[in-house]
Amino acid sequence: MRITSISIFNQLTRSLHNNLRVLSKLSNRLATGKNISSPSEDITVMGRSMDYKVTLNELNQLRKNIDEADALLSYTDSVMSVMATTLTRSKELAIQGSTDTLTDVDRAALAREILVMRDEVVSLSNSKYRNRYLFSGFKTNINAFDASFNYQGDSGEIHVLIDRGSTMSVNIPGDSVFGDGATSIMGMLDQFYNDLISGNKAGIQGAVDSIDNALDTIADVRAEMGAKLRNLDEQRLNLDNRGFNIQTLLSNVEDADIADTVSEISKTEVALQSLRAAGAEVFSKSLLDFLR
Repeated sequence: MRITSISIFNQLTRSLHNNLRVLSKLSNRLATGKNISSPSEDITVMGRSMDYKVTLNELNQLRKNIDEADALLSYTDSVMSVMATTLTRSKELAIQGSTDTLTDVDRAALAREILVMRDEVVSLSNSKYRNRYLFSGFKTNINAFDASFNYQGDSGEIHVLIDRGSTMSVNIPGDSVFGDGATSIMGMLDQFYNDLISGNKAGIQGAVDSIDNALDTIADVRAEMGAKLRNLDEQRLNLDNRGFNIQTLLSNVEDADIADTVSEISKTEVALQSLRAAGAEVFSKSLLDFLR
């Protein structure tokens, strides 16, 4: 087969273009630190990369959900802590008020303190978190309790997704904690106040048992809050570990080996220099040189 100057020129041109294209790809890889910059370069690798990124986005959203649930449960627990402190003090006053040594004036002083505590519990029962009522169930836009201590919310439990197929309830309907109406904790303290004012010793003594029952309820709620918070901590750690593993897989797929890329660039540049030199030598020859 006869090799002409045109065929030699075309072959050299193709080789130069191919090497320049490889050099451009390698330079882009070095600049971005990524193995591929478009799906056309490697559809399979790009597909795996997208799958890993979708998973990472999902894990990030789950972390946000957990952080939000953690904040809400922690706030609820802090409300219950104040409730426990208030009821413990009211129990002390009930024990003190049931003694025979107190005068009507002394009981009236205790009653004034109980009245303050009753109002504090009413305020706690209508606590808000991020402008939403904490104990109203799904009805987060209205007070959980009215001025007569009647529950106005519902039994709805708000669930947050903390993993694929796994949710957690992050609220407690107020009637399951505070009760409802006259039998609520607020109603009980209100009756305790009236008993102190009227000197009803049996009612004052009965307040001790009622307050103990309320404290038991608060303790149960706080135990549940604690268990859920521990569960969230474990789930957060699990998500962090999974995220680290997925990020490692993504890095293995996407991230370029810088040392290897630099080496490939050097090899390609040497090849280009050789092609340029060969081209210069070939096209500097005359027709007579090829005929010899």
